Amino acid sequence: MFDRLKARFNDLGFNTCPHCLNKLTLPEVLYICSSCQEQVEAPGRWEQGAAKCKKCNGLATIRRCPRCGKDIPKIALETPNLPFSIVGVSNSGKTNFITVMLHELTRASVLNLALGHQDNHTRLHQNANRSLIYDQGVAPPSTPPGGELPPQIWYIKNLAKRQGQSVPTYTFTIFDGAGENHENDLDPASTVCRYIQSSKAIILTLDPLILQSVRQGGIVDETVRRNSLGGSDGGTKNAEEIVVSIASYIKAARGIRDTQVLDIPVAVVLTKFDTILTHQSLGVNALVKSPGLAFRNGRVDLAALAQIDEELRFWLSNIGEAAVTKALAGNFADFSFFGVSSYGSPPKPGNSLNTIVPHRVLDPILWLFAKAKFVD
Repeated sequence: MFDRLKARFNDLGFNTCPHCLNKLTLPEVLYICSSCQEQVEAPGRWEQGAAKCKKCNGLATIRRCPRCGKDIPKIALETPNLPFSIVGVSNSGKTNFITVMLHELTRASVLNLALGHQDNHTRLHQNANRSLIYDQGVAPPSTPPGGELPPQIWYIKNLAKRQGQSVPTYTFTIFDGAGENHENDLDPASTVCRYIQSSKAIILTLDPLILQSVRQGGIVDETVRRNSLGGSDGGTKNAEEIVVSIASYIKAARGIRDTQVLDIPVAVVLTKFDTILTHQSLGVNALVKSPGLAFRNGRVDLAALAQIDEELRFWLSNIGEAAVTKALAGNFADFSFFGVSSYGSPPKPGNSLNTIVPHRVLDPILWLFAKAKFVD
């Protein structure tokens, strides 16, 4: 599958700027001399080395997008792009989930995947948040509303599928917009809108602690709930309305009618699930309680992920939230539920963290990688 994709990518002769997501042909990319900043003539192929500057005899190692003016990493011009968007309401745990998921993805040796940053923003952003969580034991701040952070640009290699000197490699971009950007009016010119338009997959985060059924049903201890919400009350929200609102936002961003269903895979991530795991309606032997990795004999364990999806649908129905599943089915052709905990336990008072033991944070990304045929 990847070989066919790469062959088509080379034949078409274009790739996508990971910043503005405009498609670029080779002649459009600007090659800039790193010594004198002079623009030089582009090489004949994406994979060729840096062009030589005729003015100072230096090398044009800087590749720049002519549309947005931002520098494009070399790997991003040589590999197919796999853009993911993370959407959800404010304080649903998107930033925590992304940070921990990426960190754990680099540590899961059984997956045989190599992950690395392509630019300084990605490196600094991930390292700062990772240090807060793992080293300092504090939760990172929420993504500020209004302002737009640049996308994180990673490369990911599937070493298990290496053939000779060729390793299947994607440019793996992640966009994490502020939750308020998904709740307010849509700006077609915004970065989040462009990313949703181009995304090959969407991760939709839902915080079960804001559900009225969870709040009123005694499912979560009040102190635990407040600590998990950073000491605030958090308010309650209707899950069905959240899904419909976000689905309408995504459809508007992608330019399709509300009567249509989205045909890209959507991982519905129930965050902060450590607070829910003891609830009796999950069942004593519920697989979602197990911390194991859904990866067996070199393949994603899709049967295990399907069982978790079924357990979570059953749990939502038991607590009176079946409408959320119906709302998803009415808007998304292919979706699956996941129960994750970025920290493994609720924060302590003052927003400090216990020892980080993530729970099932890789399930959503493995499911989406399998859908993209990047992993088996």
